Amino acid sequence: MAESGRRISNITDHMMVIGIALAAIYWLLDSFMAIFLQTDNFLEKLIGVELDNIWMRIIVLCLFAIFGSHAQYTLNQRRRMAEKIVKDAATRERFQRLLSPDLAEMVVSGELTVEKGGENRVATVMFVDIRGFTRLSENTDASSVLQMLNEYYERMVDIVFRYQGTVDKFIGDAMMVIWGAPISHPDDPQRAIRAALEMNRALEEYNAERKRKGLAPIAVGIGINTGNLVAGYIGSSRTMSYSVIGDTVNTAARLCDAARPGEIIISDQTRQAVGRGRFRLEAKEPINAKGKDQPIKAWRVVAVAEGGQDE
Repeated sequence: MAESGRRISNITDHMMVIGIALAAIYWLLDSFMAIFLQTDNFLEKLIGVELDNIWMRIIVLCLFAIFGSHAQYTLNQRRRMAEKIVKDAATRERFQRLLSPDLAEMVVSGELTVEKGGENRVATVMFVDIRGFTRLSENTDASSVLQMLNEYYERMVDIVFRYQGTVDKFIGDAMMVIWGAPISHPDDPQRAIRAALEMNRALEEYNAERKRKGLAPIAVGIGINTGNLVAGYIGSSRTMSYSVIGDTVNTAARLCDAARPGEIIISDQTRQAVGRGRFRLEAKEPINAKGKDQPIKAWRVVAVAEGGQDE
């Protein structure tokens, strides 16, 4: 199939040459036929110097050239269109796993550009982790655990996409989400916090469904941090994925580790990026995190503020 496609491609790429060659063959055949039909003045018949003969041959040559060039242009356009459709479909499939459908479509159409290779960015990173997952999975069969995770992630990812975040990866029962890479918004830290609050609300509804089925509820801890990081494609030449690396990511993971069930913890950098008056916050004791020389100043998100200053 691939070999056949290559042969067709080679033919279409040389339609102009083929047209001229056919015209030249016609010219030679016409000359030799003229030799056999009328042998007087051999040289004149061979080169077609008579006005009637040469004009007819020039017209035929032009017709073949026009046919060849038009056929080549048309077939090449169709080939490029088919290649573009295949490429766009692959791009759309890849980015729909990371971005909300509308943003993925903007990347495909070229309205938004995702840079290949590392680039420095300011972004907000969120980690969401199910608490007590090991104990839960020990007391439940594997198929039920997988079904639970799929139902849970279905709700969480919908919320991420609603706030136009990027799902970086799933790590078992944990999820890493980014706001600010590859697509950024002026209010990315706010979007992250609002998404986290909505995740907790969606989880309450999901747990109500599980309770009606006689299943144990699940709870998550959420950590959010904002800062500089490096974003780009990571992996081998055969398989690559878009991701972010840096201390900002590590700090978000440490905040998530410290969050109790149902708790949303943000760093002081995120609080400063959000500004005052948007959310009700409670100061937490500084968090001593692994790999950190200094404790992390952190805040607990209570709710969206109803006016006034953060608490």
